[in-house]
Amino acid sequence: MSSLSIAFVIVGLLIVLIGYAFIYQALEKRRKRRQRLIAALKHRQRSFKRMLVSFPSGFLTKELSQVLYQALIDAADQLSHLEPRDRSHKEEVSLYSRELETVRQQETSGTARLDSAEQVADIRRQLQDLHHYIVQQAERGNVSKAQAQVYSSQIKRLVLQMSVDAYTLNARQAREIGKPRLAMHYYNLARKLLVRENAGHTHQQQILQLGEVIAQLEAQLAREPATAEDEVKPTENKEWEQFGETDESWKKKQIYD
Repeated sequence: MSSLSIAFVIVGLLIVLIGYAFIYQALEKRRKRRQRLIAALKHRQRSFKRMLVSFPSGFLTKELSQVLYQALIDAADQLSHLEPRDRSHKEEVSLYSRELETVRQQETSGTARLDSAEQVADIRRQLQDLHHYIVQQAERGNVSKAQAQVYSSQIKRLVLQMSVDAYTLNARQAREIGKPRLAMHYYNLARKLLVRENAGHTHQQQILQLGEVIAQLEAQLAREPATAEDEVKPTENKEWEQFGETDESWKKKQIYD
């Protein structure tokens, strides 16, 4: 074999090796991207399945319940294509599709009340996760920005009610242990939140009810001497305001988009 033929063979081998390296690199990138997608979808599944268990019956609005089930259906459907040998994904698509249809046929859900501070904190975090998912879907064009804003407003109302429930829960506990001044402080914080968001008079009845309770406590305190312990007031819960700021920043982003 001549030196020229050997050179052609070497060049050919180098081309094959370089081509193989590029193919291998592309396949490896594709494999890693697929693994990341699977991990992200399964994380979303776990998060949204936990919401199904954590949210009390009737807590979410009908529209938000549909968002929750549709997210589970979409995740299971994508996983069924990525992991076709795992039959559980198709089974979950069927299961959540049936449950979504049931939700669609139900009347509009009411707002269930939460009965512990731990439950309030846990569900607030999950609502923030749900809100983040909706924002992502709007950014990707899977949900119209107008519809996403409707969902966002519903979540904000739920967070508001949860904050009010947390304050009234603390107020009842304070009354039970004989601290009416502290109880009145918590009731005032609850009323303050409702008044701030009462532009459409949607919270008027709650505001009036809280006002009656506060008036009763004021009358009670007028008959009792103040104590140093009663004068100590807790700091106001800022998580509602922080959620509102996040929501407002998203609204601004929509305007610029």
